Amino acid sequence: FLSEEDDYNSDDEENFQQQQMLQTKAPAPAELTQAELDIMIAVESHRHKALGTELALMMMYYGATALKLRRFYVKIKDTNHASIKLFKEKLGFVECAYAECFGEYEFELKSETSEEMVELIEQKWQSLVKKTQPTSAADGTVDGNGRIYHIYECPV
Repeated sequence: FLSEEDDYNSDDEENFQQQQMLQTKAPAPAELTQAELDIMIAVESHRHKALGTELALMMMYYGATALKLRRFYVKIKDTNHASIKLFKEKLGFVECAYAECFGEYEFELKSETSEEMVELIEQKWQSLVKKTQPTSAADGTVDGNGRIYHIYECPV
């Protein structure tokens, strides 16, 4: 701290300690209820294999079970048709906003409770597993059934 006074004073020490105690007694954080998802499959050869769907569902499952989240949202450029299809068609997100100045949609998936969100995610997961064809990867990132969730021990 910079100060114009150079003389040490015990009152200054007490004031400093009081200020430190006030700063460490931060108010309790507000209950978290929502999170923004952001996914990028950078390697082109890994696209169009339902990895984005899996990753989104795993993140959402963690958020709904561990953090008790009940709303997920994404912001997607209006030219990113693959992401729009993923969140709108495959995961059931609905458009809730459009920022014309950014050319960006906001989609959301929400429920009244985190428990309802977990049920919704589990239903979508089961639907994905039924639709997805098994694949394999030499690098071990995909299990014998084509799913990556076993690596992360996701219970879904």
